[in-house]
Order: sequence, then structure tokens, then C-alpha cells
Amino acid sequence: MILHMSPTDSYLVFDVETTGLNPRTDRIIQVGLCKVCDGVVTERSGWLVNQNVEVPPEARMVHGITTADIRARGIPPHESLTRLLGVLSTAPSCVGHNIHRFDILFLIAECRRLGTPVPEFGHFVDTAALYKGWKLKMERRSDETFKKYADRVLETRAPGLKFSLATCLTFLGIQTATAQLHQAGDDAFLTHLLFEALKKVVPADSSAVQTHV
Repeated sequence: MILHMSPTDSYLVFDVETTGLNPRTDRIIQVGLCKVCDGVVTERSGWLVNQNVEVPPEARMVHGITTADIRARGIPPHESLTRLLGVLSTAPSCVGHNIHRFDILFLIAECRRLGTPVPEFGHFVDTAALYKGWKLKMERRSDETFKKYADRVLETRAPGLKFSLATCLTFLGIQTATAQLHQAGDDAFLTHLLFEALKKVVPADSSAVQTHV
């Protein structure tokens, strides 16, 4: 499966919440989506995933999701993966925050566990990399996929420069009162707001935010 990209006014933002930080041992337990058409949010959705695991206390403290929640309202992992990959494969472009170092790693691990072919994620736009690249004045090269750009930017040492979603939103003056951080659906919506703000401050001719391929 090849997941295509197109102009930045129409795109899908996705986010996941998990039982921990290690894709090899932890699991996706919540998925959030935010669909944007011509710069306008047209749909926000999400679901819980009933993995056959317990949600550790340290994870519950971050996102508030309990084992009882995923047992009562979660859908099976295979159904969740099929639904998510189907949505991603039909999106004009895909965006997420720190996705190349977190969400996509969990998605790849889920594909491998469930015997599903791993899609190509190289052209997914990472707003964490866009923000840090903007702060460091690092533009994407014409021969770089968004993953390669994200890897180069995020691996660049920049002591003191933070780029969590909350930090980026605060720096750019984006209000979060109507959304709750660390809830996948809300994080996807907030990432959309961040992406729109970044498009206004990154030079219009910069390849960093151009998603044509």
C-alpha cells in the first residue's frame, strides 16, 4: 500500500495513545482522527482499542484511559488497524505530531503483530519536525521525504529547544481550552491548529510545508 500526498489545504491528522513508550512491548489503545478539507475541519473521530493487555498506572496518569475503558468500549485490534489504514490510504495527505518517532513506530509494530503489510509512511508530515526545523532555520531538501527531513531535524542537537505539542501550541499562542491534551482525538485537532499556524510562519516557498510529491 502506498499512502499518497497532495496539497496542504486538505489532509488527515492522526494520533494514538498507548500503554507505554516501547512499540515492541506496548500497544495502541486509542486512535484519533481529524479530517481537514480546504483548510476547514470536516470531521473529528476516534475510538478505543481493546488490546489483550492491562493499562499500566503510569500510562493512565498521562491519558486517563483505563483497562476497564478499553474492555467496555474498545474495538478489536485487527478491526482498528484495518479501519485506520483504510482511512490513511484514502487521505490526500497525512499529518501528525512526532509521528515518525512515535505513532508510526507503533503502527508498524501493530502491522507486524497482526500480519498486515506495512505501508509506506515516508511522506507523512511531522509537525514536531516542522516546528523544530523552523526554529533552527532548517529547510527540507528537494530530495528528502518528510521522514528523512524529520529524522535529520529531530536528530540535530539543540539544547533547550523543546517541541512537545503543548510547547509548540503555547509558543504560537494557540488556545487549548476546548481540547484535552493526551486524548487522541483532541491531540489530532490541536495538531491541525499547529500545522495551520506553522504554514503561516514558515516561508511560503519553503519545501518544509509543501506536500506535493
